[in-house]
Amino acid sequence: MLVIQLVLLAALFAAFLLTWKRAQERVIRRREALIWSALWMAAALLIFWPELASHVASFVGVGRGADLVVYAAVIVLFVLIFNIHVALDRLDRKLTQLVRQEALKEIGDASLKPEDTRV
Repeated sequence: MLVIQLVLLAALFAAFLLTWKRAQERVIRRREALIWSALWMAAALLIFWPELASHVASFVGVGRGADLVVYAAVIVLFVLIFNIHVALDRLDRKLTQLVRQEALKEIGDASLKPEDTRV
């Protein structure tokens, strides 16, 4: 086994442990942890047997296994970026709604207070 394979496997093992730590802390859902774990295990499988990527690549019509890995990574990154965009848009809408509600509440509270009268 090559040194780079050991380094990559150690990094994947750390990612796997972090995934389940975050799941226990309820930062991510169990379903998400399972999906990430499947991704980490698939990556570990490709690190153990790099020729597997070449076999799968030739099956789907891609020239090299490394090309297939890059194409898949780009697709996964696009999906993740889209999900982040949707989440940020949702947060922006919620924040806007909250600020509007607070502003209307302050206006209502201010109109109920008696005016300062100077003697």
